Formats: sequence, structure tokens, C-alpha cells
Amino acid sequence: MKKALHVIAAVVALFLATGVSNAQTKEPTVNGTLDVISEQGNLVVGQDIPWQAIINSFDREGELANLEIKLHNPAQSENFTLQYNSNREATTEDEAVYSVVTFEDGVATIGPEGGEALPEAYQEYFKINFSAPGIYTYDLILRREDGNPLASVTETVTVGTVAGMDDMIGDTRVAVYPTVSQGMVKLSLGSIRNADVAVMDILGRNVLHLRNANGTVEINTQHYARGTYFVKVMTEGDVASSRLIVR
Repeated sequence: MKKALHVIAAVVALFLATGVSNAQTKEPTVNGTLDVISEQGNLVVGQDIPWQAIINSFDREGELANLEIKLHNPAQSENFTLQYNSNREATTEDEAVYSVVTFEDGVATIGPEGGEALPEAYQEYFKINFSAPGIYTYDLILRREDGNPLASVTETVTVGTVAGMDDMIGDTRVAVYPTVSQGMVKLSLGSIRNADVAVMDILGRNVLHLRNANGTVEINTQHYARGTYFVKVMTEGDVASSRLIVR
């Protein structure tokens, strides 16, 4: 009986120890903000776009590691200029000092060679300027000095040629409805008269151009490829844009 109790006690102790260990183990995470900027439609060619990689080290605090950026299509490294914060003492974006990032075979390593001690949580500050529109997919990898990945995330961004959305001309809002369609959509011009209307795809190519438009314009999207489109309304003195998604 006593022996059985000892065995039970040992099993319980092992279970509790394992449970405590698992409860205390929290692996690092890494996430970027560039895909959020893309979702807002604010990622376009020819602009310096500030963004951050947010890293939580948790139980790996103090270990030596670097952030790695790995393009799924290495050739796309020629389509943008990426700068990172080389002032490793910076704690805010205002303190950042930017230096150009070099890619080799689509891979760039941020920070000093051999890694740096991970704080509990920190942000890497970047600026990127795209020279070509398109869809870019990349991995953010927190890689330890021995080559093992501690955390990773895959993100995809879409870069267009149309600047951010301003849907007003004077006091009139340009409205497309429905904003998600597989067929006919309507563009309400309100009091705007004799406007040029252009529908552009994410690469900035015109798929429709109308002149001297007034009132309500019908647009047939049935033969458009699936994706995001931008409807631009142009008058002599102003331009307004609205977004349309074709499913």
C-alpha cells in the first residue's frame, strides 16, 4: 500500500511539474504592419511608407537573434527600396536612423551579424518605397544565432498605382454601390456634371473610361477579373476615388 502511494505521488508530482512548465512556456511572436497598410489601400508606388515589425520575445528574452525578411519571389527585391532603423538604441520612430537593407537571393537580415539580445518586446522600424506595382508575399522570421527559427509569419501585400481614397468633390461624395459585385454597379455623381470616369485595376490599368458623365452611371463588372478596382471621377478642378471589389 505504501509503495502504491509513493508511485501515485510521483505521478502526480510529475504531472504538476509538467503542467507548471507548460504554463510558463510562451514562445515568441512576430507580426508586421505593412499588410494592414495594404488592406487600407494606402500602399502605392513612389511613396515612402513607414511600417513596423512587432516582436514579443516572451520566454526567449535575452537570447541572440535577428529578424529575417524572406521574399517568396526573390526577383521582387529589385522592385523596392527598404530601409531599417540602424540606431539600435532607438525606442521610438522619431529616434530611428534609416539605412538601406540589402537582399541576397531574396533574403535580408536585420541587425548586427550574430544577432542581438532580445528584449521582452520591441519594434523594428522600416521605410519602404516601391517602384513597381504587384502582389508581394514574404516571411518575417525571428531567427536565433544558431539558425533555428523562434517565430515566423507570412504576409502578403498589394501595391497599386492609385493614391489614397478621397471620395469627395466639393460637397458631393462619389458613391459606388454595391461595393462588392459580380455584375452591375452604380456610380452616383450627385450634383457633379460632365465628369470623366475611369475604372482602374490594382496595377493602374484602365478597364473603362467614360466622358461627360452625369447623374447615375451604370458599370457592368461581369467580365472583369476578380480583384480590387478603383473608380476615379475627374472634373476640371478635382479628382475623387472609390474602391470596388469584383468577386
